[in-house]
Amino acid sequence: MPKIYLEKNVLDAAFERLEFIFDHFDNIYFSVSGGKDSSLMVQLANMVALKKHRTFDVLYIDFEAQYRLTIEHIYELKQLSQIRDFYHIALPMALRNAVSILQPKWICWEEESRDLWVRDLPADSINMTNCPFPWFRKGEEFEEFIIQFAAWYQKKWGGSVACGVGIRSDESLNRFRTITFEGKILYQNKHWTTKIKYGDQYIDVFNFYPIYDWRTEDIWGAVSKFDLKYNQVYELMYKNGLSIHEQRLCQPYGDDQKNGLDQFKALEYDTWSKVVNRVNRCKFWKYIL
Repeated sequence: MPKIYLEKNVLDAAFERLEFIFDHFDNIYFSVSGGKDSSLMVQLANMVALKKHRTFDVLYIDFEAQYRLTIEHIYELKQLSQIRDFYHIALPMALRNAVSILQPKWICWEEESRDLWVRDLPADSINMTNCPFPWFRKGEEFEEFIIQFAAWYQKKWGGSVACGVGIRSDESLNRFRTITFEGKILYQNKHWTTKIKYGDQYIDVFNFYPIYDWRTEDIWGAVSKFDLKYNQVYELMYKNGLSIHEQRLCQPYGDDQKNGLDQFKALEYDTWSKVVNRVNRCKFWKYIL
């Protein structure tokens, strides 16, 4: 059974939050990763947008070292009927490399490392040959980029802007704090919203978290109820022994994520062989996992 409070289940609550956002903001975009949470969020949003005759945009930051099935699912999401612009970002950003003290950061899509790339550059991506962001610099951190993108997007489209983020508070203490932090600025006193600060100034952009109170079981229940698209790599993870609560998708070399490198070996061996050759010292993990 889904979580219920005040005689309302989390699915109904999420639809109400999405309707509220579409009713109150001029322009809306959703940040997706190809994982189950953001995938569900944007597909529920598409249902609401269709009903309200609205469109929205999508931001996807491609970290290069991804499961093939994740990329296939991203292209499924690109077909959603109410998407106006899909920002498929394949720019050289700096990411954590926890498998090496000699190379603590690696840069995805770095031209100098093209012969080691895990995948070819997506033809429809925003990359260094067509980058529309005058502020972008090679080696920029992901956290920097998403704030700068929010400011750029608001300037481009004008009006009030909302950014949908598919985080759930039960996944980590940091995500719980994002929702409950008392010092943040809210939109119309909605605790599931946060005004974005760019430098030392707030901008007219609010993050909102429509599924913050969902559990993993709720996600898969909604996928089944509405027959939604989902990343098929989760099926392979389950068959490989991971419970629905253990399954994670992220760039593979982070502090926690490196422990899941063996999943690449079991699920997509061709991808695994490229992943372990991509960054310094990762080959060592090839022999101990």
